[in-house]
Amino acid sequence: MKNITKLMITTFCVLFSNYVLTQNSCNETLSLFSENVKTQRYEEAKPQLAFLRKNCAALNYAVYAYGEILLNHEITISSSKKAIATSLIELYKERILHFPKKTPKGKFLPKIASLMIMHDIGTTKEQYLLFNEALQTDEIHFKNPKGLYQYFELLYKLHQSGELNISVEKLMEKYETIREKLLILQKKSAKNKAAINTFLSNMDILIEKVATCKTLIPIYEKKFNTMKNDVEWIRKVANILDQKSCEDELFFFKLITEIDELEPTAQTKLYLYKVHQQQNNTLQANKYLKEYVVLETDNLKITEVLHSAGNEAVAKGQKSKARSYYEQALNASPTAGAVYLSLARLYASSANECGSDEFTKRAIYWKAAESARKAMNIDFNVKKEANRLLETYTQSAPSKIDIFNKGYKGGEKITFDCWFGGFVTVPKL
Repeated sequence: MKNITKLMITTFCVLFSNYVLTQNSCNETLSLFSENVKTQRYEEAKPQLAFLRKNCAALNYAVYAYGEILLNHEITISSSKKAIATSLIELYKERILHFPKKTPKGKFLPKIASLMIMHDIGTTKEQYLLFNEALQTDEIHFKNPKGLYQYFELLYKLHQSGELNISVEKLMEKYETIREKLLILQKKSAKNKAAINTFLSNMDILIEKVATCKTLIPIYEKKFNTMKNDVEWIRKVANILDQKSCEDELFFFKLITEIDELEPTAQTKLYLYKVHQQQNNTLQANKYLKEYVVLETDNLKITEVLHSAGNEAVAKGQKSKARSYYEQALNASPTAGAVYLSLARLYASSANECGSDEFTKRAIYWKAAESARKAMNIDFNVKKEANRLLETYTQSAPSKIDIFNKGYKGGEKITFDCWFGGFVTVPKL
């Protein structure tokens, strides 16, 4: 019994001694290894990395941090890039295993998948599953723009091959998810802006081949009844259909109407106004236009919309209505010279409609000239055109001789019994 106890103690001492020696050796090797990598003595560092990975795998995550630097250098100079890339992939996997808290999957699984793509390692499915695991388990750390694009590209390839039965619907859902992430990353980093623009453009090219109004709308119509109270879902679908130029489809109109019921915005009001305007639903169109003006906070946008509404009214011969829109537009942006020019043309177009004789019919040109003069004085961008119109209207209006012959001295008011419903003041001689 004493002999057995003595043997056990001796064995423990030997093992403990070996453990201490190994630990000391590991620490010393790690110290030398890190210093060699820092000073770019890579040839000396290579056998040290092999020793550390074999004997001290869980010693310190610095083994893997410095190991990554070393192996990335080796890939750049080696003719056997695939073999080095495979070793780097294994290094990443070991780091995930031994130091999971310092190795977020959202960052390192995409690194592995990208290496596999670059060096033709594994199958499309295997590469995709790594990206997919990263997104599913650690989305917050999946921030690499190139990796996000590669993920979608692989998904598209698998959809095309039918290998994983990836539907158009799933492809579109991933497209929107990845697109949103890329846009967020683009806002945060000017450095990657150009690259992200390229990725977004390439994604659009891929999705253009499979996603059309015809294929997408039936997919979303099936879900609509169960999701119609989920405004975020509706917005997402509406955005997808808008990107695909499906805004003329009845289902898109249905989506925007639902959004307008749940969370109305200036954009929903504007869209609904335009649709009803095109359908000649005047009462509904006017209702949505008024609501748009109330909700819109950008006066320049309000002016643009009301100016356009005025132009449409002119085209329909609704001159009084057109003037009302122009005046509302000017209330929003008093220095909008283009609107004053439209108002000037509107007055000038009525020379033969308003007035009882040749003199009073031409008198409305004074009103047109007044609007053209305002445009010229307040908006440099339209000054040339405003000056041209001012000269034209001034020449078309009654001359000083005409005023004298009519018996006017200036300052008299000429009223009009037409759509204009106002008056002009005779210029003083």
